[in-house]
Amino acid sequence: MDLIIKQLNTTLHDRKSFDCGLDELNIFLKQHANQNQSKNMSKTYVAVVAVSADDHKKIYGYYTLSAGHIECDQLPESFKSKLPRYPIPIARIGRLAVDKNYKGQGIGGFLLHDALTNVLNIADKLGVYAVVVDAKNDDAKSFYGNYGFTELQDSKLTLFLPVDTIKSAV
Repeated sequence: MDLIIKQLNTTLHDRKSFDCGLDELNIFLKQHANQNQSKNMSKTYVAVVAVSADDHKKIYGYYTLSAGHIECDQLPESFKSKLPRYPIPIARIGRLAVDKNYKGQGIGGFLLHDALTNVLNIADKLGVYAVVVDAKNDDAKSFYGNYGFTELQDSKLTLFLPVDTIKSAV
């Protein structure tokens, strides 16, 4: 399957048939993604097949990006000494989900790679220290951990990855 990632377009992409198995993520895509996007609260990117117009409508997975900040005290001790004590700018992957019929095919990694690439492009123009994700459960935490994400101090399911680490990996 030859997937490409596009920014969500509600006239082109079929949100109704998407089902990742988690109501919270399904509802966001179906009911809130377009609103958040039009208000510049977050941007949603979808994985679709690049073959034909009909295939281009089916969403195989998606992720969202937004800007934010974290407090320096939330970072592990080994990072704090190098940073100022005021809020640290971040990019947040608010949601990342794969349709349950296509799990285990590398789509999650493909989406994450695209999200990190987008963040690197943004970080060349805007201050971004790290990417932060809020894992929905221990399985999601393990997925992000496989890519080098580390726990923040105040939450076992909130993870971060410094932009410098991403740069050194590409």
